[in-house]
Amino acid sequence: MPDSPTEDAETGGPDLISFADIPARLERAGLKRVSAQRCRQLAEDDPAWPIPLDKAMKVGRMRLFDWRVLEPYFRDRTSRQGQRTDLRPPAAE
Repeated sequence: MPDSPTEDAETGGPDLISFADIPARLERAGLKRVSAQRCRQLAEDDPAWPIPLDKAMKVGRMRLFDWRVLEPYFRDRTSRQGQRTDLRPPAAE
């Protein structure tokens, strides 16, 4: 359920969100909106993604991430719009 409040204010527990929640949280934080599908792709392909998929909390088929860990990743991430990785020349050895 997107935008569900999951932070435990008294204990300061993790602020868990799913891929579906990330776009709204990015907008609320004043960051560029990224689709849930793109977030999933970043989690699978970007080595800088802070929480590996196999270490993320699973609830049913859903993966949950701590927003306080993800937010700095999105703040510091450089967008590479339109960059085609399939056209890169092979690395010289």
